[in-house]
Amino acid sequence: MRLEVRHLELVVAIADCGSLRKAAARLHLTQPAVTTQLKRIEGHLGGALFLRTADGVRLTPTGQDFVQEARSMLTQLVSLERVTRRNAQSPTAPTRVAGIPAYHFGLLVSALKDNVTSRTIKETGTLTALLTTGELDIAVMRQFPGTPLTLPPNVGYRLLTREPLFVGVPAHHPYAQEPEIPLAALARDKWVMPEPDDSGMNAHFARECAAAGFEQRIAHFSSEAHVALTLIRESGAVCPLYPVGGTPAGVARLPVTGNPLVREVVLAWRLDAPVAQHVDDLCGQVVAGYLKLVEESEVYARWWRDNS
Repeated sequence: MRLEVRHLELVVAIADCGSLRKAAARLHLTQPAVTTQLKRIEGHLGGALFLRTADGVRLTPTGQDFVQEARSMLTQLVSLERVTRRNAQSPTAPTRVAGIPAYHFGLLVSALKDNVTSRTIKETGTLTALLTTGELDIAVMRQFPGTPLTLPPNVGYRLLTREPLFVGVPAHHPYAQEPEIPLAALARDKWVMPEPDDSGMNAHFARECAAAGFEQRIAHFSSEAHVALTLIRESGAVCPLYPVGGTPAGVARLPVTGNPLVREVVLAWRLDAPVAQHVDDLCGQVVAGYLKLVEESEVYARWWRDNS
């Protein structure tokens, strides 16, 4: 016999599952079929890959080496298939973009011109998975202190902006006319926070508020900006706001003293995607566009001049 891909997949499945029965279920085979195949493989290789135990099976030293190499070969095969499919695509295939609903995302789509398809996705795990599998070419992502991005080896990344998070307060708030607000001054206010997700934003806020000596009094959860702004204006709540963007009447957008609340906006891309060769230019265009938006915001432009 000759080893085939299905043989590698069978041995890896047994190693992952720890039993022939569970491996058979994963592979949609009968247990006798898995047992027979394993015996043939071990006979071909001239040694046992697994030791049978009362609880299932465990790898022999030979099996450990085999599984390590088999995993590597299966990973390379997946990569080969993905690259081949990509190369077989039309040279005019659109660049597939996704990312958080930030200004950087719109600037990236604009920089890519017309041959692009895009969608907004907030979840870090979803964006990472889509990049890993090749369903996306490039994405705008975020990370907060304490929750760094974990990206696979086939994905490159670069920091676009490390930006402060401001706070929105109602126009009648005692600090509304001040140039900035200490975080501790918000200890008695009711907060509007986005729905917790895997970005770590809410956890970052909770830690910084605790460091300032208080626990947030979260009264509302909403990930929709217009809802949060309405709650600020109408109910007197306070809310985190990104520094770029318009501020409606009845709301003051304030920097936080000492800038304890921050996020990093990151560009991530597949290293084997055609767009990878244009990353330097794309980053330059996105950053330049972002700086123009900074200048259009009086509060943020002042903060930028004082802190850059």
